Amino acid sequence: MKSTYSQQSCQNMQTSIQIIDETGGRWISATSLYDSSFKNYVTTISQHVSGKIDGMAQCHGDLKSSPEVKLFFVYRRLVTSTPIVEPFNLERTESNDTRNLESPWVKLTFSRSPKLVVRAVFLWNEQQFLLDQSLMSGIRASPTNPLVPIDEVIFEQFVEDYTDSVVDVRSPEAKSAGQASISKRLPPEIFWLFRNARQSSLSAFQVEVTSALNSILTQAAIGYTDLTKALVDQFFTSAQTEIRYESVLDLKDIFTLDRYRVNRLH
Repeated sequence: MKSTYSQQSCQNMQTSIQIIDETGGRWISATSLYDSSFKNYVTTISQHVSGKIDGMAQCHGDLKSSPEVKLFFVYRRLVTSTPIVEPFNLERTESNDTRNLESPWVKLTFSRSPKLVVRAVFLWNEQQFLLDQSLMSGIRASPTNPLVPIDEVIFEQFVEDYTDSVVDVRSPEAKSAGQASISKRLPPEIFWLFRNARQSSLSAFQVEVTSALNSILTQAAIGYTDLTKALVDQFFTSAQTEIRYESVLDLKDIFTLDRYRVNRLH
């Protein structure tokens, strides 16, 4: 489902912002977005992009030649009981002067002829948060695109396998062996999440995993937003027609990764 609203930067600029939850058919209402990390992300990025466009747009008196801006904000959850049929994709503009940015965090397309057209998809992807953190921690992993939500049944099996291999094992030697074994069977970002979740006799491990995920999203939210802003800045200042990034480690030249890194969960 999606929530849509419009904003006007200069007179007759056609700007729309759509907020989409890909899974479960959930409507993202104003109440659920209020005072949340995702709400701040949507507000900050939409204002940042509008500022960039205001600096280059030539406002016209008629709608046909006025700038057209479409921004999509997609909330992609880590786990779902209702898998996505098809991930939300960006409709590219068709023009001789089109420029494009492809990355796991934002997809942008831009052209000036016959009028200024900007389209962008900003992904708030919980699994991407985890993959980025795992890569910055030194775990080696090949880029996976797109990262789509994990089926709830499969995720529960991941939790059970990790618990059997590590959490319920008492001796340090057995735990170490279990970590080495399970790390090869789980997706790297899921292994990183489980390894950073607290192991407690007072609560089920899955409860601790949920708590760890919420903590990671909260701590990394500002860095994730700043990373996205850096990509937007680079796109609008670059003369390249095609820009592509696959890994957070590829961004070292345009963004300070320590601003995004989560160092301590508990």
